[in-house]
Amino acid sequence: MVEQWQEELAEKFALSFDLLTRDQVENSVTGNPFAERNRFILRLDMAARSDALQARLEAAPEWDLVICDEAHRMSASYFGGEVKETRRYKLGKLLGARTRNLLLMSATPHNGKEADFQLFMGLLDSDRFEGRFREGVRKADVSDMMRRLTKEELFRFDETPLFPARYAYTVAYELSPAEADLYQAVTSYVREEMNRADRIGDGQRQGNVGFALQILQRRLCVLTIAANALCAPGETRTSSMRR
Repeated sequence: MVEQWQEELAEKFALSFDLLTRDQVENSVTGNPFAERNRFILRLDMAARSDALQARLEAAPEWDLVICDEAHRMSASYFGGEVKETRRYKLGKLLGARTRNLLLMSATPHNGKEADFQLFMGLLDSDRFEGRFREGVRKADVSDMMRRLTKEELFRFDETPLFPARYAYTVAYELSPAEADLYQAVTSYVREEMNRADRIGDGQRQGNVGFALQILQRRLCVLTIAANALCAPGETRTSSMRR
């Protein structure tokens, strides 16, 4: 990812950025490379796991802009009435305090927990999202500080869609006798074990077992399709499995 960021910034914005390495840190003239250069690309975990590196970040002059990619990894949550901050989250707080502008980027939706989401938004505005979210209270309006984009809204510079359109359709095909026997055997096994899972009583374990059983039939379909795709041209036949 860091190499890709370096290439994209150079190509699209004509900006040169250095990839920070441990050698650069050790060989810096002042001992703090952040005080010597203005543009760096730094791996998230490299900084989150190093107290010494964070101390150098804190001692460096403030930045105009810090961009954090894969920012959803800077997570925190409530446990036992207390906020549990990950090292990545603490790094996010540090970076937010050392820059005039902080841009958090992610293509991963949050986990659906409003309390956790507001902790995350606290990286951008700690005053606005101070205190624990209370159930039943209206969700915070973040339209002035958060921009959501769907795949359909993303375009290249030539205005063509960045992601091709997807079309879902069903392809029907017949099973060979051996495939039909295997499919029925797996189906019976899944049905029997699903019934057994329903009697477990443990909701989380029941869900895990059910998910694993569903994967069995899905994998069976994939393997069968792949096997048929690898047949010699003279042996190709249309066959399929339905879940």
